[in-house]
Amino acid sequence: MKRISTVVMLLLLLVVGAWGYNQYLQKVSYHRYLQAQYDRSFYQLVNNVENIETSTGKLMVSSQENTTIPILSDIWRQAFSGQENLGQLPIGQPEIENTSKFLSQIGDYSFSLSKKVADGNKLSDKDLKTLAELHNYAVYLGKNLQDLRRKIQGGYELGNLRKKGTQKMSEIDSKIMNVNMNTVNQQMSNYPTLIYDGPFSESQAKLTPRGLTGSDVSYDYAVSIAKKFVAKPVDGANKYSPNNGKINSYGIELKTPQRGPSIYINVSKKGGHVLWLMDQRAVTKVNISETQALNYALKYLKNREFNNMENTYSIKANGTVQFNFTPVQDGVRIYPDIVKVKVALDNGDIVGFDATSYYMSHVNRTIEKPKLTETEAQNKVSKNLKVESVKLCIIPLEGGKEVLAYEFKGTYSGDTFYVYINAQNGVEEKILKVIKTNQGNLTM
Repeated sequence: MKRISTVVMLLLLLVVGAWGYNQYLQKVSYHRYLQAQYDRSFYQLVNNVENIETSTGKLMVSSQENTTIPILSDIWRQAFSGQENLGQLPIGQPEIENTSKFLSQIGDYSFSLSKKVADGNKLSDKDLKTLAELHNYAVYLGKNLQDLRRKIQGGYELGNLRKKGTQKMSEIDSKIMNVNMNTVNQQMSNYPTLIYDGPFSESQAKLTPRGLTGSDVSYDYAVSIAKKFVAKPVDGANKYSPNNGKINSYGIELKTPQRGPSIYINVSKKGGHVLWLMDQRAVTKVNISETQALNYALKYLKNREFNNMENTYSIKANGTVQFNFTPVQDGVRIYPDIVKVKVALDNGDIVGFDATSYYMSHVNRTIEKPKLTETEAQNKVSKNLKVESVKLCIIPLEGGKEVLAYEFKGTYSGDTFYVYINAQNGVEEKILKVIKTNQGNLTM
């Protein structure tokens, strides 16, 4: 009897132990799930604040409603999303009260200003002063969130914010002061529904490629084109399925000697044009300068009959530098026909190439003379922008439309902007802000 009792007790202990272990696993799984949710919300919040900072900066150099309204609308959307993401973090409400209020106020204020501009009014000096103040708070908030992000990347868990991170958020929150928003309450009724066709609108996705010439080619012929384009020894080729979202193409994997990293290349079915290339080899050393790399890229393009190309932007990362090139016709930059070339900084090899935009947009263009002089166009630019250079260019708009514009590069409050004024009617078509990174300059 005693032996039976012992067996029963052991069985009970095993059952309890198994149940406890199962509960532990569920707890660990739930903790990981929560941690993933916290991480996602936090990183989206950082992105929201960075976009608000960029857009409020753009408003300082915007002068016309067709650019001002979309920017204000985007600030409202980013602020609304930021509030939602902030509310998902495991932080006490007192510690984020002012931060939440700041996001709410800048969103509401932007929405009210968009209605004001839509009604035919311009932003007043008082409006711009308030926006400049809000921009400064966004900069402060962004820097502190970046500091917290670096801690997270160093192993700090957002799940511990309630215990350890509340003090940091409290410090941030105390600096987000209450901006005088009396004008907001007076403009808070009957908000219009705003529609903003952004850079990834469906109208662009449905465009028909304009730069493809020639008849359809077979897969075998596409392989021969790929080998000639790469101009390197290859041991064979395999077929893979490319992303044919814009241009129908063959995906070709070229095998390099001695089982080296493959080179992937897409060749259009119509005309056999090389659209995209990626060499997967590692780059571990930097032996050449960016100037030398630029010369390699220009030579590469010229040998493949891309002539009169001008470098407009570059970004450096992981031992490579990517150059963006646009054709120049009669002194005018053709931005829709952009071509990207990535150069390895160890020996100057071309490890990346993308001409998708070129073949989507390239046609023989007749460029009209601008109706506005450079001086007349500059008078359309905000007085806040300190203009440094001016160029004529063709820029793409939503729906595949193109316009001739003056590109004004300038600075405001330490930031660099590009403002594009339609050369025929003086409309402010687009504003880009340069974002400086350790790798190079980006535009938003």
